[in-house]
Amino acid sequence: MSPLKPTSTSKDVAKLAGVSQSTVSRVFVPGSSVSDKTKQKVFAAAKSLNYRPNAFARSLTTNESKLVGLVFPDADYPIHMQTLQLISTELQQNGYAAVLIPWQVDVNDDYSVPNIFQYRVDAVIAASATLNTSLYEECEEFNIPIIQYARVVEGTKSSYVISDNYEAGQQAAQLLHQHKATQVVYLTGDVPTLTNDERQSGFINEFKALTGCSPRIIEATYDYASALDPIRDMLTGEHCPQAVFCATDNLAMAVMDVARLEFGLTIPQDLKVIGFDNIPQTQWLNYQLTTFRQDFQRLARESVKIIIEQIASHNTDRVKMMVPVKLIQRNTA
Repeated sequence: MSPLKPTSTSKDVAKLAGVSQSTVSRVFVPGSSVSDKTKQKVFAAAKSLNYRPNAFARSLTTNESKLVGLVFPDADYPIHMQTLQLISTELQQNGYAAVLIPWQVDVNDDYSVPNIFQYRVDAVIAASATLNTSLYEECEEFNIPIIQYARVVEGTKSSYVISDNYEAGQQAAQLLHQHKATQVVYLTGDVPTLTNDERQSGFINEFKALTGCSPRIIEATYDYASALDPIRDMLTGEHCPQAVFCATDNLAMAVMDVARLEFGLTIPQDLKVIGFDNIPQTQWLNYQLTTFRQDFQRLARESVKIIIEQIASHNTDRVKMMVPVKLIQRNTA
């Protein structure tokens, strides 16, 4: 086995290029004042020595790590993996790298992020509605920009980029009204979020304005298996609805499975179902679910744009942005 070659250092590059070590360091800092001629000499020396600048050492000099922490819930829900990829790509295109930061459940069953600042991130993008407010409070205290992606945690004052949930609720109500549904339900999960509240309010207010009737609100959970019993209760007896607007596609598919397999209902003749998120499974032949598509690519682009501007300007003033959604009509409503 051949011995490992020693790693080249900035001192080696400086010697070969005929410049100082500090000049080598400045060359690898974007925007630094170094002549093009000197840069070319340093780059040529670095290439011949197979030198790679130490990102951590550079962060100590520039006080920037070029790292953005991504705080996400588990990746089991299909859109979470998609959005992780979209945000990571946007960050890379802007010269930043993404660090996926784990979160945990504390003794009070609150979701929290342990020791986030040990990652030395320049900013944070959070896309979980289950986190408590401590993360946002700590970022505010240490003047670290943080933006909420697609979800807004109640009680927080940080920037966010979200979909127009109120408009989605209105469109769902209009669609069900067009199809003569009068007994309708909004099926939600057990985690309070401002985004879900907006969707629910848009649905209730619009349906009441159109029909004079208020939809029932039924709380289940966002987990497929745990939601089955509340769905069975909803479909049992004389109060079985004619239509259900669900807070997520997971809930909508659970409703469809229980309605067809356990209650013998035909969709959409006996029960109309609308979901939210347009996850890949909604297109499966067994579901063909009518749902709403969030523009996750634009949500990612706008979130990264805002967070990078805040890093550059050291300005953490609150920014609020809403992105339109699109109704995807299939066979369940």
